[in-house]
Amino acid sequence: MNIRSELDQIQRILILRMGPLGETLLTTPVIRALRKRFPEAHIAYMVAPTREELVSANPNLDEVISYEKSVPKLIYGMAKRSFQMAVVLQPTFRLVLHTFLARIPFRVGFETNSGRKRLLHVAVPNNPAQHETARYLDVVRGLGIEPDTDEPEMFVDEAARKWADVFLVNAGVSPDRPLIGLNPGAGSTYRRWSKMGFAKVGDWLHRKYGAQILITAGGWEKTLPHKVANLMSSKPIIVTGTTPMQLGAVIQKCNLFISNDTGPMHMSVAVKTPTVALFGASNPLQWGPIWPQHTLIARKSMKDITVEDVLTAAENRLEEKMGKLVNSK
Repeated sequence: MNIRSELDQIQRILILRMGPLGETLLTTPVIRALRKRFPEAHIAYMVAPTREELVSANPNLDEVISYEKSVPKLIYGMAKRSFQMAVVLQPTFRLVLHTFLARIPFRVGFETNSGRKRLLHVAVPNNPAQHETARYLDVVRGLGIEPDTDEPEMFVDEAARKWADVFLVNAGVSPDRPLIGLNPGAGSTYRRWSKMGFAKVGDWLHRKYGAQILITAGGWEKTLPHKVANLMSSKPIIVTGTTPMQLGAVIQKCNLFISNDTGPMHMSVAVKTPTVALFGASNPLQWGPIWPQHTLIARKSMKDITVEDVLTAAENRLEEKMGKLVNSK
């Protein structure tokens, strides 16, 4: 089989990845690489429910599809769209089988744990001993496609930008002072830096730079930002109950975002906000922001990260960001 000649005939592509917030955003370099190779193709992305907004404004996509739990409906939904290629970005044989049953003729993805290379025309090794973006890009490299970037990207739509503008104005945010986001939550307690640490960092940045401090939290962490705020002498702005698109718009307004290893940290990187990422027991080589405009602080545990560590990184990033803004005027 001549892969190049096969690819030249493809005009309808389906990407599949059923993952949480961070993993979904880390697949976006794949979308960009496929669009570059297939500029005229119809490219759709099937994501887990509630993840649609992470990619809904991506200009390199024509369609975003929500994963259907009913297998017959799932297969029918894929089949009726007449996709010619499926790009499966997780090593799950069940998903490969579903694309086969949907009669998608050309299938590419990772070798799976249970099926290995079965039902795949192009199968690449699943190598987690590298950054996640590199792992996903292995799949398109298996097609002979060389990406032009490995940076994740999230595009914010106009409605969300307007919402963020109104929210920040109503909160009394001044455009003449730095806006710094703190994200003290994470899905696991071992990935959370101390509430007191975040409070001290926020107060210190407020005193030195006149920074306006904004604290974000996920839907299950509604009380956490208030607990951090109660430890602060300054009065932060608290952001909860947002949609993913709204949260991305607010983070994009920040001059700096300081976060544990969690979804909003990946979102901050994807909207191009300078980010200080705090890592303890989780793997920074696989999940950390490795790009130049961000700072990764990694220790054996979160308890080993000091306030001084975070402040030094925050100052460096903030002064670099503010210096660029001043020089651009």
